[in-house]
Amino acid sequence: MPIRDRAQHLAGGPGRSHEVGQRGDDPPVLRLRESGSMMRIRKTVLAVCGAAVLAACGGGSGGSGKEPKAGGSDFKLTTSGPIEIGMLITDTRAETARNGVGTVSPYRDAAHAMFDKINAGGGINGRKIKVVDEAVDFSAPNHDTTFEGICQRFTKDNNVQAVVYDGIIYNESFNNCLTKAGVPTLYMGQTGSPVGDDKSLKDGPGVIAVNAVSATRRVESIMNKAIAAKYLRSGSRIGVVIEDCPYNERAYDKTLKPIADKGGIALVKAELKCAHGYADNGPNLAMIQSLALKFKSQNVDSVMFLTLYENGLIYYFAQGAHAQKWSPQYLLFHSQGGADNMKIFPAEQLTSMRGFGGFPGIDVTEPPAPPAAQAAVRDGCLADARTAGLAVQKTSDQITVFQACDAVRLLQQGLTKSGGLGGTEKLVAGIETIGTGFVSALTLNGATKFGPDRHDGMELTAVSTFDTGCKCFKYATSPEPIK
Repeated sequence: MPIRDRAQHLAGGPGRSHEVGQRGDDPPVLRLRESGSMMRIRKTVLAVCGAAVLAACGGGSGGSGKEPKAGGSDFKLTTSGPIEIGMLITDTRAETARNGVGTVSPYRDAAHAMFDKINAGGGINGRKIKVVDEAVDFSAPNHDTTFEGICQRFTKDNNVQAVVYDGIIYNESFNNCLTKAGVPTLYMGQTGSPVGDDKSLKDGPGVIAVNAVSATRRVESIMNKAIAAKYLRSGSRIGVVIEDCPYNERAYDKTLKPIADKGGIALVKAELKCAHGYADNGPNLAMIQSLALKFKSQNVDSVMFLTLYENGLIYYFAQGAHAQKWSPQYLLFHSQGGADNMKIFPAEQLTSMRGFGGFPGIDVTEPPAPPAAQAAVRDGCLADARTAGLAVQKTSDQITVFQACDAVRLLQQGLTKSGGLGGTEKLVAGIETIGTGFVSALTLNGATKFGPDRHDGMELTAVSTFDTGCKCFKYATSPEPIK
């Protein structure tokens, strides 16, 4: 069955609209639910990563709490005048102030630069883009409540035809609200963070993960490629750190466990509380580090993470493993291949990391040259950002621009296909017809795929490993589809 059945960070204030340019047997389970805050993991990771973008260091939160009220009555399709697009970014200023790190989610500026370019070219079918800006406070005690208000403002106070979202916090109740309102959401991808599992995408037919993968396909890439490369064999024991959100649990039960059982691989499960806001209690950092001792005592030889913030947890787990003089094999979607990331890990922990993702910019230390079509896309995105006055210097700056650029470009292509019509029924159908025709600035070879049964765009992944000669991460296999 088809899946379809942006000078000031908060310029204009929430909800203020303006046209752009104007401004087998169950495995053993370790349950970790003592005091502390899961969200504080992200705070410390941000401090560790310095000026790196929060999301690139593992920002994100699983949200699937109580379902908010629907964001209005039936969707109101507009066929003339400006096309209203919701622009949602994550306000991390309160968070960064606590750490003395001057990083603010920069995606709005980058996205507005792209919308400016569209409007300067006449818009879409002669219709200009009118942006409705919103922000979600990263440090809000309850993200579900915050997202409910945002959904109401997008769909009742305004009439947005689609939402572009930086995706730092993944919240399924937000997806549910917009789904009921008939408004699609384009997630920027967040360096490949998952967006629920396959069921989440079927239940939210308006959710488009521009560069991301579902938790289901993430597990498939890691496990199948690890087995093919003989990193996993019959008798292997994997310690699985899982955030117990429903979509992660489903990916574990319906995808990870069957693959493991078939390969004669044992699983040791350690559960963390699914976070719904900054005030949620969860395991503290010492407990994350203590998992190394627990896994070591149970003869675990490999470790993987079923969570939205793999890049954060791996740092703390590796510190604990280092303290235990233990170096398990890490089965990661993204090996910590960036030069800045590598500096914060104990050397012996890096050597046993394997990556199975599809973002060269963070998978490997020196990414291979992109194909000509992807290089042209990147050049265009960077040119638009610099024309808008954005400073694009570091690798993290480029990743930010590419994420925003990809989301806006896919929206533009979808609207062009739909004749300028928004809403889940029209816009999503337009995106589905793109197939493999969208070239991403971020993914391996720029490859993506969309269709009635594919709303998570990343198409190719490859194995990345640590090379002891160059002391860097390199791709060990050619890119292949996730299967």
